[in-house]
Amino acid sequence: MPGVVLGVIVGVVLVALGLPLVGAAALVIVAVGISLWIWNAAPGAVLRSVGAVASEEWDHPRLHNLVDGLCATMGLPRPAICLVDSPVPNAMALGRDPQAATLVVTTGLDEVLTLVELEGVLAHELVHVKRNDTVLAGVAVVATAPLAALIGPDRATARVHRLIGRGREFSADQRAAVVVRYPHGIGSALDAMVDGSDHTTSWLSDRGRMATLTRWLWIDPMVGTPRGESSEGNLDDTRVRAAALSLY
Repeated sequence: MPGVVLGVIVGVVLVALGLPLVGAAALVIVAVGISLWIWNAAPGAVLRSVGAVASEEWDHPRLHNLVDGLCATMGLPRPAICLVDSPVPNAMALGRDPQAATLVVTTGLDEVLTLVELEGVLAHELVHVKRNDTVLAGVAVVATAPLAALIGPDRATARVHRLIGRGREFSADQRAAVVVRYPHGIGSALDAMVDGSDHTTSWLSDRGRMATLTRWLWIDPMVGTPRGESSEGNLDDTRVRAAALSLY
């Protein structure tokens, strides 16, 4: 959409200047060029916006060992692992394809969760990589960011949720529960996130507009929302998913 909009603007200007053929060609070139640029730049732009930095294996051996084991089980190439310095336990996955995936976790996630809980969260994110959910995730955020100034952050964030698909987190929980040795670990991790989340400040609001728009890419998208907010009809609500996983 951003590429098409810019292409139309350039094309209309050239047509108005009496260059219809050049205008038509410019529309196509600009639309394709902008689209390819967003496609390639989106994962890196999102990583920079949330302040993610590469994790070294010797600094976080538990995290890296779990990822190695899960990737072998799921038949995935090992993703890059990045950390975000935040006490809020959370995680997300980005990348154009499984070969170029990046797993992002907060320092709080690695410090707070037990081994079984952490394995469940990592399996959830690797499910996103396995089924190519990450392909659209970064693009949705980058493409929506310019609109946030016009339609407001709340509506822009809801638009990202629609673009990546409602129910995305719920279904990833269900698939991850089949992969891990102890399925109850995922539900326990979600309970820990709900109990430990800061519900007084917006998630990553201090890191800019694009970082705020990543809300629905994280395993716990409800950070910063009032505890009493209705979860009716929202399968991606962390509390709804934890209750569903309690049945395992």
